[in-house]
This record gives sequence, C-alpha cells and structure tokens, in this order.
Amino acid sequence: MNILGTTGEAMSIAAKDRLRFMESVAADLPAQTLMVGTGATAFHDAVELTKTAFALGFGAALVLPPFYYRDITDAGVVRFFGDLIERVRPPERGIFLYNFPRMSGVTFHAGLVERLMTQFPNAIGGMKDSSNDLELERELHARYPEFALLPGSEELLPDILEFGLAGCISGSVCLWPELSAQAWRERDVTKAKRVRELRLALPAPFIPAVRARVAVEQKNEAWLRSIPPL
Repeated sequence: MNILGTTGEAMSIAAKDRLRFMESVAADLPAQTLMVGTGATAFHDAVELTKTAFALGFGAALVLPPFYYRDITDAGVVRFFGDLIERVRPPERGIFLYNFPRMSGVTFHAGLVERLMTQFPNAIGGMKDSSNDLELERELHARYPEFALLPGSEELLPDILEFGLAGCISGSVCLWPELSAQAWRERDVTKAKRVRELRLALPAPFIPAVRARVAVEQKNEAWLRSIPPL
C-alpha cells in the first residue's frame, strides 16, 4: 500500500505536515509493508521526506521527478536522482519512480529508466506507472524482470495478471479492497475484470468521486472536504 500519493492530495500538503503524517502512520502501522510518496518540487524537501521515510522504517519511497519546469532534460532528472540517492543513501531497491506525466509534465520513458537503472542499479526498485502505458510496461518488464512495475489503475488488473507485473497502486482500490485482493491473490481473471468494470464506472472527476464514495461508506462528511483547489 502507498500513502501520500496523488489521490491523497500529497502535493497540496506542506512538507512539515507530510512528515507528521508519516510519523503518525509509522507509529500505528507496520511501516516496512508500506510505500510512501516523498516527491517534492523543492529538492531539499524531497531529501528530507525521503530520508525520514527510511528512518521511520517505510519499505520504499515513491519519488516524482522534479516538476514544474517542464522543459527539464533527461540529464537533469538523472542528476536529481543521483543527488537524492547520495544524500539519502536508501536501502537496496528502496527508491521507486513515480511516472505520472499528465500531472508532473515529465515522463519516465524507457530510455530514461535505462539510464537511471544503469547508474543506480542498487537503489531503484521499480516504478508506479500512472501513465498506464502497457507498451512501456511490457518493454521495461522484458528488459528488467526484477524491476517492479506497478500500473496506477485497477482498470489494467487483467493485463497486470497476464503480463506478470508486480502489482497495482490505485487510489480507488479502497472502494473495493476485498475483491481486488481476491483477484490478485487467486490470480482470478474473472474477478479482475469485475474490478475493472467497477473502476470504469467511477465518475469523473476522480478524487472527489473517491472521496464521496468513502464519505458514504464511512458515514463521515469530513471526507468531502478536499484541500483547495479540489
């Protein structure tokens, strides 16, 4: 499970509050089984968040590329991760790339992933691919079988099972966790297709829709209060 991702509105939460949240979660849950989003536009915030994640015992850190400046080069992305890894000194395969070009404006294309894997083979464990690009995922899986690929929507769950990818990270899985877990553990394509149908039926916009469903299920209207501008 991942915390402080896009559906969790992490990029709208101040670094100090993200740190407090991480500390609270690590105090109550087995942090070694969790991944936590530590990406930030400010490099030193990303360092502090990532370093703290590992100090608290989280199993992995999910790191966005440096964003806002959309014309950055592959070399700039590689240097960002190199400097981050040098300062954080993560556990083996503890850094996961977060590929979400629709939001970040930066794409972890196959060539860039290859450069990162070549230069930092022991640090990078995989990638959450919220571009949901099956062609990219198949190419990377064939090239790096040990590279854990995690598409960002359960809409792809039947394909994930077919291709033997590492799993799926999606904010809406919280709406049908039992069925999703059964489909994954039993490798049941029929149940995976049912999960896909549920995901496709979820209305847009995505984050408010998930919040509205959770508010009903939890009987708690606090879930309806997103952070501005959502």
